[in-house]
Amino acid sequence: MGKSRLLLYALWGVMVFGLFQKLEAQDAPEPADLVLLIDGSESVGAANFPLISDLAVRVIEGLAVGRDAIRVALMLYGADPDIKFYLNSFDNKESVLSAIRGLEYPGGYEANLGAALEEVADSLLGQDAGGRAEEGVPQVLVVISARESTDDVSEGGRALKQASVYTFGIAVGDSATAQLEAIATDKSFVLSAPDVRTVASEGDQILQYINGVAQRSIVVENEFPEALAVGKRDIVFLIDSSMGSILINAVREFIKRFIDTMPIGSDQVQVGVAMFSTTPRMEINLNSFSTKESLTSALAKIKPRPSNEVNIGAALDFVRTNMLTAESGSRIKDQVPQLVLLLTSKKSKDSVQQPADALRNMGVLTLAAGSKAADKDELGQIAFDESVVFMLKDFRAMVRNPKVIISPLSTLSGIVVTEDPTEGTVDVTTVHTQRVVRDIVFLVDGSNYIGNNLQPVLNFITEVVKRLDVRPERVRIGLMQFAETQKTEFYLNTYNTKQDVLSAIARLSLMGGRALNTGAALQYALENHFQPSVGSRKRERIQQVLVLITGGPSEDEVKRIADKVALGGVLTFAVGAGQVEERFLKTVAFVENLAYYRRNFVDLSSVVGEIMTPLVTVEGETTEPDLEPPSPSGGERDVAFLIDGSDDVRSDFPYIRDFISKVIEPLDIGFNKVRVSVVQHSERPSPNFYLNTYQSKDEVLRAVSGLSLAGGRSLNTGVALTFMKNTILSPANGGRAGENVPQFLIVLTGGRSRDSVKEPAVALKTEGVVPFGVGVKNADPKQIEAISHNPSFAFNVKEFSQLHTVHERLKNYVNLPNPELKDFLEKGINKRDIVFLLDGSDDAKNGLLAIREFIRRMAEDLDIDQDIVRVAVIQYSEDALTHFLLNTYSSKKAVIYAINGLRAKGGRNLNTGAALQYVRDNVFTAASGSRHQLGVPQLLIVMTARGSIDDVAGPAEDLKNIGVLSFAIGIKNAVEAELQSIAFSPRFHFNLPAFAELLNIQPDILSFIKSKMGIEPPTIIVELDAAQRDIVFILDGSDDTRDTFKQMCQFVQRVVDKLNIGPSKDRVSVVQYSREPQVHFYLNTHATNQDILNSIESLKHQGGSPLNTGRALDYTKRTY
Repeated sequence: MGKSRLLLYALWGVMVFGLFQKLEAQDAPEPADLVLLIDGSESVGAANFPLISDLAVRVIEGLAVGRDAIRVALMLYGADPDIKFYLNSFDNKESVLSAIRGLEYPGGYEANLGAALEEVADSLLGQDAGGRAEEGVPQVLVVISARESTDDVSEGGRALKQASVYTFGIAVGDSATAQLEAIATDKSFVLSAPDVRTVASEGDQILQYINGVAQRSIVVENEFPEALAVGKRDIVFLIDSSMGSILINAVREFIKRFIDTMPIGSDQVQVGVAMFSTTPRMEINLNSFSTKESLTSALAKIKPRPSNEVNIGAALDFVRTNMLTAESGSRIKDQVPQLVLLLTSKKSKDSVQQPADALRNMGVLTLAAGSKAADKDELGQIAFDESVVFMLKDFRAMVRNPKVIISPLSTLSGIVVTEDPTEGTVDVTTVHTQRVVRDIVFLVDGSNYIGNNLQPVLNFITEVVKRLDVRPERVRIGLMQFAETQKTEFYLNTYNTKQDVLSAIARLSLMGGRALNTGAALQYALENHFQPSVGSRKRERIQQVLVLITGGPSEDEVKRIADKVALGGVLTFAVGAGQVEERFLKTVAFVENLAYYRRNFVDLSSVVGEIMTPLVTVEGETTEPDLEPPSPSGGERDVAFLIDGSDDVRSDFPYIRDFISKVIEPLDIGFNKVRVSVVQHSERPSPNFYLNTYQSKDEVLRAVSGLSLAGGRSLNTGVALTFMKNTILSPANGGRAGENVPQFLIVLTGGRSRDSVKEPAVALKTEGVVPFGVGVKNADPKQIEAISHNPSFAFNVKEFSQLHTVHERLKNYVNLPNPELKDFLEKGINKRDIVFLLDGSDDAKNGLLAIREFIRRMAEDLDIDQDIVRVAVIQYSEDALTHFLLNTYSSKKAVIYAINGLRAKGGRNLNTGAALQYVRDNVFTAASGSRHQLGVPQLLIVMTARGSIDDVAGPAEDLKNIGVLSFAIGIKNAVEAELQSIAFSPRFHFNLPAFAELLNIQPDILSFIKSKMGIEPPTIIVELDAAQRDIVFILDGSDDTRDTFKQMCQFVQRVVDKLNIGPSKDRVSVVQYSREPQVHFYLNTHATNQDILNSIESLKHQGGSPLNTGRALDYTKRTY
């Protein structure tokens, strides 16, 4: 994420350089947009409210207020935000002061600062409200608060920071300070007054801050996000030189900062610059400079050149013929992505279509940014995709919000794969760009609330679909409508082309109806549209998306069903107009910022541009980053407890105190060692002490023993988790994440949370926090699992008196040395042994480039290490040839180097069966690096371009019998029956028309490899030549294995079939478990193979969550 760097320029420095007099001599005051956000809750009080408004008056009196100077807006907040006037409501100071003096105290218990901050970002800073951010005018927010917010402030605070708003705070009393510091641009921007009576004393200081921003003596620079992981790429910036010095300076600053974040070098990212008006010229070639310093120095020399016309077509041709060549440093022949970013302020005088097509055909990814008189349609012709056309009012906006353009520049992939021509055929060049793979169902209000407004709704859906890559392997579309009942128009697998989908949308007619049952419609969509039988790919971990479009209120209950849809892995977007309330849309949406409201249906067209990026990028789950900072050398830990403080646990609170004491008793507590914090929560969090409150174990234990219940009727654990991340674990309160100190969060709750815990938990994990969930009594096991770092970190007991069974394991985890802790957190999650078995025959020679690129991309995206992912590559034709085994290389770099050196083996025929047998006997073995016996998933990816001359089915079955998951990829002339016999299941089988298509399926295969495996390999390998064995199979019967349980049973049957069952020979028992273990039959229940096989055949899936493997193992140990 981007950071903010605060630059405070001292006035004495200005005076030394002789500029102070110049500042005072300026006629026109510097402009700024100022928003005052004032707490109107009962924490201020009716008697004290005039003192707050007096402070506002004092501040305004000291400012140069005016339309071209400082504009002022004001909002009060309590339960809801209340806008009193906008930035463009008044043109002079007297009108503003009069409005402030006329403020009335609203009162009310709640102080929802989070909602108010979001309303400021959405409604007070834009151009319609008088905001001038697009003109480069700084925007300032001053928050005056007398208490901690009663809602979550993180989303609103984040939105304001992303918009580069200078946020200041005045805290009245002690309770609001920490939260305002988290919201403020800088902690020093928060002022504190002991009480309301002394708040006026802060007026002079806040006035200095506001004037400092207006006069540019206080500046916040938004740094670009670091992009150290960006792969090789050649990037040419093509700049319209006629834009004038102000815009050229902004573009230069944007490129300079971009360069600062890139790994610049001849073997990494290369940057070139060309400028044009009527004629183009090269400023910096791709190979001119190989360091950031030299590039930045050269960039400073580019100058604007006035012109009334521009020839963009000629400029594009110039880049193609003069800069994207080997002589100029282009690495296009080495398959390095080639990107061109066009920046222009005018429409072209010459034609752009043919030059743009020439770049596209060459495999170049062209992005286009325009401002002022630039033509959006023309930019659309130039750009390789509509998603990379950027229309800006002013190029200075790129510096304020760089991520919009930085993201595609640093992530788009433009690898060019060229197949060698055969028998006079033409070369085929395919450009593979960022792929969107989604299942999207539109849920349309078909009632009278839409009525005559159907056409704007259809136009909205049509425009969205037009921007998507609709086809079975990419984006699938479904459509249904609803009123009192539901009606399916078409399913995800009904149509295979975009045109068929658009035609079906155009035929939609409303079903009619006076009322809406939106909850029932959401339930219907979940149960009938997001199912594999009608085209859903949720089992393949393809993101499922539901877009609700409605115009009226619902008659039935919606919130619970919306939560159920979210828990089902479906992202819900809510779009509404007319009589529906915006608050209702936010309730339905997966998160509130995926709700879009317009007053009139005709304005839905404006939602299309807003919704497209989140529609194709937002994920229902967030994974942790691959790269972790090094841990500190000592035993430092930050350990925070978030405990249930509601009325429901009042009688059990002594157990909770005892639990905390026993967890921390063995810890080495100290300011430079282990720090501890305890927070209670019910409707809202209530800190008992922070990480930096106490410095010794005795102090902490005394504080814990003195804990008393905070009380409260219900639990909002999601809000509390956010509070832990933003406040308790922050540096301001003793958190040491920035010093690479491990942070643990232990959440203990005795009931179900009213709000969602999923997103706050993901945010915690993304920040590197390791959460443990402990559920007691009425706690929801699914919520406890969602909170936890992984399912094995979730604990559930029936009574608080049983907490003693948990604390021993918790304190062991928290006390692990750093190397062991890192290994423990990764254990079993990412480990894989992956073998590539490649067709090396003459038929596959022409596809070697694509095969090599496929494997290289897989390797790039895998965490290759001898302790995590191991890789082997085998080639075969008549016989097999080992390139490297699972234990040959221990680093990603070495593996990729070996992959790049692959050469075709050659050979006329294929013995695929013999190659599969070779892999089973010689590669998936401990001697070759396989960790099969340690329970590490074993995966085989087979690529073949023709039929085999030997038997394939037998060796393929043998691989399945030992638990190898095989993918079968056939290209060109592969035999379908052979592929089916090799593949572990139908979804692991692909048949492609050409080698270039390999790169289209690579993300799908990678996604499965990285996912949680539905079928685990056996953890015990049975030696079949032993005389007598007692064998117990322990089967995962949780909800996660519902679809694969039958295959588990078949595996057990295959093993049993090879055993010699009898009272004095082999005996077998089967245990199934999820939350609790259950014996299906004991070692002495059956005396023959057939009896056991029949019993296994009749096994029913148990179901349930969470998965308590430790409990099942303990039970088995005691029972047998």
